[in-house]
Amino acid sequence: MITRRDFTRLSLFGLGLGLANCTNRSQPSSLNTKSSAEQADLVIWWEQGFLPEENEQVIQIVQNWEKQSGLTVNLKLLPVDLIEQQLTQLVREPGNPQLPDIVYSVGVDPSLAPKLAWRDQLMDLSAVILPNKDRYTTVALSQVSYRNKVQGNRSYYAVPLWQADDYIHYWGNLIEEIGFSPTDVPVEWGPFWQFWQTAQTQLRSQGHPDIHGLGLCMSPVGFDTYTSFMMFLDAYNVAIVNPEGEFLLETSTNRQQLIAALDEYTQFFLDGYVPPAATKWTGSGNNTSFLDGQILMTQNLTLSIPLTQKLPANSYNQDAAQRYQKIVTIERPRKPDGTPLMTRKGIKQAIVPKACPHPEVAKDFLSYLIEPQNINQLINGFKGRVLPVMPQLFENSLWSNSTDPHLSTALKIYQSPSLTPYEVIHSAFSEVQSQQLWAKMVLKVVQDKASPTEASDWVIDQIKNIWTEWETSV
Repeated sequence: MITRRDFTRLSLFGLGLGLANCTNRSQPSSLNTKSSAEQADLVIWWEQGFLPEENEQVIQIVQNWEKQSGLTVNLKLLPVDLIEQQLTQLVREPGNPQLPDIVYSVGVDPSLAPKLAWRDQLMDLSAVILPNKDRYTTVALSQVSYRNKVQGNRSYYAVPLWQADDYIHYWGNLIEEIGFSPTDVPVEWGPFWQFWQTAQTQLRSQGHPDIHGLGLCMSPVGFDTYTSFMMFLDAYNVAIVNPEGEFLLETSTNRQQLIAALDEYTQFFLDGYVPPAATKWTGSGNNTSFLDGQILMTQNLTLSIPLTQKLPANSYNQDAAQRYQKIVTIERPRKPDGTPLMTRKGIKQAIVPKACPHPEVAKDFLSYLIEPQNINQLINGFKGRVLPVMPQLFENSLWSNSTDPHLSTALKIYQSPSLTPYEVIHSAFSEVQSQQLWAKMVLKVVQDKASPTEASDWVIDQIKNIWTEWETSV
């Protein structure tokens, strides 16, 4: 069996490009044709891949563009947190020669693009997107249209690359052990969550003494706590901000619904249905716990959990094919009021800092990157973990197996309606993301023993202060 920890280690070893050096926070590592950013015609910061193929494909595309354009690229493959940390620092220093021309990471859409666009620190990329607009889904375009407070407009300040969706996975073989089948998993909200609690009790009495029924993240690291808790906020119809950007969370109805959602979410932990380690999980924590059989179900933003079991055979995954079939991927339950619970799709995107050294070259490269044959090559490196934002790319053989149990569910979720991220509606919520306020609110209950009312009132005050500050200044 291969876990995400093993997966990452194999990825770095297999690539053979010195990626381990990228974890040095004091100095990003240069991995391509120029050792110095000042000598290159283009500087790209790209998130270090989960799979070796992700890194290989972006390197290959860069090399192809270099041959076509006659220009040189300094490509750096970096950890997500390092990208956000260094870019946030460098944009404060216009003219800094270390500023990259293009940035991609999974943290761009929730934390970086909204706030940088708001402050007029990103290049308007309409010239890249508009000639290709008809190729994109409306969801993809809507999530790169950010507000610029300085210029007083909204425009395309990022380029959509691919889409992450919201999946729930569970071990089908374990529920079969206690006499259930996939059709027994309820779709109604209350019974759905009760099912995993009941399953934990029964599994512990039948040879799985340490298993936990729920893999809900409670940690202030990464995006998993936000993703899971946002599902509860949506289920309870909590309105945080309206389409005009007005703050709504402090109203009586929304406050009470927030308290109810937080109470339910944290009670699962307090009652022992979520493992204690969930308060310290990193971005891969729930993946590893699930694959190690420590939790029965969990939520994830890509299909990486089942797809770890489709790697070529090695010493870590001898039983991978069987495990792939044992994992079940399902859609969200309905809301407590019985209505459908819409998804929250994450559009992964690239940005160009406005003060970068080579803005026109950056736009030229991005136009090349999103040509269907090139973006298709890049997505191939993900091995099906993420989905295209250009529907024509579904002609790729990656999506041709309609009998694959995970893919068939993923395509249903892909086609379902999506809610607009709060940070797209109002960029102040990118700061809420960066400060991990939702996770800190959760921890106030599960660690500090605050009541859900106290923790909710705390987060309302914190978010209101951020929203007010962003509304009154730039």
